[in-house]
Amino acid sequence: MPRLPALARSAIFVILLGYAGALIMIFALQRQMIYPGTGPNDGSWNTPPPGYETVQLKTADNLSLRALYRAPKPGGKTLIFFHGNGDSALNSAFSLAPVLGETDGALMMSYRGYAGNPGQPSEDGLYADADAGLAYLRSRGTVDRSVVVGGFSLGTGVASQLATKGEFAGVLLIAPFTALSDVAADHFPWLPTSLLMRDRYLTRDRLVAGVPMLIVHGKRDGIIPVSHARRLAKLREDARLELFDSATHNDIGRIASHTMRDWLAGL
Repeated sequence: MPRLPALARSAIFVILLGYAGALIMIFALQRQMIYPGTGPNDGSWNTPPPGYETVQLKTADNLSLRALYRAPKPGGKTLIFFHGNGDSALNSAFSLAPVLGETDGALMMSYRGYAGNPGQPSEDGLYADADAGLAYLRSRGTVDRSVVVGGFSLGTGVASQLATKGEFAGVLLIAPFTALSDVAADHFPWLPTSLLMRDRYLTRDRLVAGVPMLIVHGKRDGIIPVSHARRLAKLREDARLELFDSATHNDIGRIASHTMRDWLAGL
């Protein structure tokens, strides 16, 4: 068998070395890429939106996290909501204002490491944050049957996990993924993302049956392809799937607001 020329062997070595370097870099920096919204307190907790108050949540690993809370009025639902990876509780409160009815309450969550909250984000950490949010609502006398669990983008992975923890009024998934590792595979098909990723958020494996579910997604979403929403809807055939022709990843909440409001009011 003829040997490869020295130049060809050198080229192959350089390619393999570069590939190995890319694997190491992505593995080492993956959480910086997954959680780009971490940062200090910008002062927004001191001036919550009208109707909201800043509250403290205690996690199982002894972190004290701030969140925004709006108490429901009699007969209203309470939305516990998990924002995207570069977002905030404050933005959730403003962007979801058209979705909430006059009697509805909300707990807009903020993750560890975000907006001055202590700790470093991770999949298990965000699940613990979600548990703390649910515990807070229960401590206020809110029953699970009046709680709607919702999330946007990364937050849908957190919401789907929390939805397994009780019998809730509904689940709202805005621009969801089947799994975060699946999204990574869409963007980096040349990498073994299923092996590299520490935080995978396997939404497709925990779609709770028997609870009303609304999935909204933009057909022009270039971050999480609409195929993810379609696959989730196939896994939960009784889920309501609403796709919007003109919506992208970052404007789906605005474009779908009337659909989400009507769904929430009908629960």
